[in-house]
Amino acid sequence: MTPSQIIPAIVLIALCFGVFGALAKLSPCDAHRPVFASRAIGLDMGYCLLGVAYAAAGPIAGAALAASPLAGLADRIGRPAIRDLPLGAQLAALLVVTDFAQYWLHRAFHARPFWPIHAIHHSARDVNWTTTFRTHPINYLVQNAALGALARTAGFSETCLLFAAPVFFFSGAITHANLSWTFGPFRYVLASPVFHRWHHAADPACQNRNFAPMLPVWDLMFGTFHMPRGERPGRYGATGVPDGLLGQLAHPFRPDAAA
Repeated sequence: MTPSQIIPAIVLIALCFGVFGALAKLSPCDAHRPVFASRAIGLDMGYCLLGVAYAAAGPIAGAALAASPLAGLADRIGRPAIRDLPLGAQLAALLVVTDFAQYWLHRAFHARPFWPIHAIHHSARDVNWTTTFRTHPINYLVQNAALGALARTAGFSETCLLFAAPVFFFSGAITHANLSWTFGPFRYVLASPVFHRWHHAADPACQNRNFAPMLPVWDLMFGTFHMPRGERPGRYGATGVPDGLLGQLAHPFRPDAAA
């Protein structure tokens, strides 16, 4: 992140604190929990700062793939067709394809031996919009940076990726926000805060539901949709995960973590 990007990023985060805090005051999903900031806000923001360190991983990997034989294979399969699509069509295709890929990667991270990596994200006992930052670097690099690199290699334009970035960010922030929104009749179309809170429930049976980041249609298609009407999860979190940043970063490598 360059110095010219730091101030806009700080302003964006400050606005998110204000907007999501105000919305949670008006329509909280868990009224007894902190509204403007979770009790582990320092940890979440630590992950936010850590993200700056590997934010360039996607573009670097994309440049490397563009210079590899995979780029030639992409040219033969369909890269020119993607590159020639109008921006709106590119963006729609990118969002759908990425969401589908993230659904399956997300499911993979809930299985052994990858769960100790993803359990870091589930360790939040106060699920708030900042929980979206709480992602182990390995989880981020596989589920986000790698897909970004593949999107570049496939032929999606930099402009398309630029427009997609805020969609991914705000989608993650909204689904983790402490809001009682279900999106009513659109509950099966767009992932809502209540939809995703069931995924963060402390009950392991619920944690293996609602994997889709944005489009619940994947959960409906593959039998992992769980959103009982009029009900809310009572507790959140994952067992066995340390509370501190350094302990969490080391957690997946502990011999007993994969037990």
